[in-house]
Amino acid sequence: MVNVFVVHAGSDYDFVKDRIEPFLLGLKTVEGEPDNAGGSSNILTLESGKASSWKADARKKIKMAHVVIVVLGENTSDPGKEDTMGWEVAQAVKLNKQIMIYNRGRYPVPSYMYSVDRFTKQNRPVAEQMTLPQIKERIDNYAKGYYNIFSPAYEKLDPQKKSEHQAELVEQYTMFQKTSEDLVARRQDVNSFYITVNSALTAIVGIVLGVVKAPANLYVVGFMCVAGIILDIAWINILTAYGTLNAAKMKVINLLEEQLPVALYDVEWRIMSDKLNNRKYVSFTSSEKRIPKLFAIIYSVIIIAIVVYAIVKL
Repeated sequence: MVNVFVVHAGSDYDFVKDRIEPFLLGLKTVEGEPDNAGGSSNILTLESGKASSWKADARKKIKMAHVVIVVLGENTSDPGKEDTMGWEVAQAVKLNKQIMIYNRGRYPVPSYMYSVDRFTKQNRPVAEQMTLPQIKERIDNYAKGYYNIFSPAYEKLDPQKKSEHQAELVEQYTMFQKTSEDLVARRQDVNSFYITVNSALTAIVGIVLGVVKAPANLYVVGFMCVAGIILDIAWINILTAYGTLNAAKMKVINLLEEQLPVALYDVEWRIMSDKLNNRKYVSFTSSEKRIPKLFAIIYSVIIIAIVVYAIVKL
């Protein structure tokens, strides 16, 4: 089941309860007629309406949710909604939840639904507006994903014409697979670079402590350790970015494999999952992050030792 949290104004409560939730559950049609279509939604509702506890309850439900639906109605642009609906939307964005907007009419998108895109630097809505059937389709296919790898021009071709492009599909699959392998190689180069720099830095710290007289050596070492921690934070951020990019590439590869006779990567993952059984799987990215964290801990211990030494001497 897919956990769904609905953000809405109080004036839209009845519509959400009588129309949206039954439709997502497959109990009613989009027009509100009885239905038995079924659905994959598990609607999360707030347990308390107390002003002192609704935020904690809402944060808990949003954290549990896979999908957050924002219902735009007549009152969603009221100034007071920024502290309620706007806060819930901000939590969903912060937790990186998949957000979808349902507009009950031609209501404007309120300002709290906008954020600065980190790539284009433009102020744009946090999600796209969709119809209820589109929202339900995405929820029901949540596990599979809703990404379409084919271009609009290809989609318009008849089946015979599409089959003529099978060789091109295999070629593109091979090329994209190569980019994933190249990404792994670049990650190893990054790790090698930062390990070399950190090793050199720790060696220099030892030399400075042994050669330079106190208290000058303490200032130099403290500065170098701070620089090392900043360096390791950058290293962790790069590894996170590489992990996100590689996960996206694997998703595209899996989508491509659905159009091919064999699904090698998908089967490989299932075999590995069977081998792991109930044991926790630790990703390469998580394992790689342990190294910069270890260096950062070493630098932090040295800084603490310097501070303690300085306090004792003073």
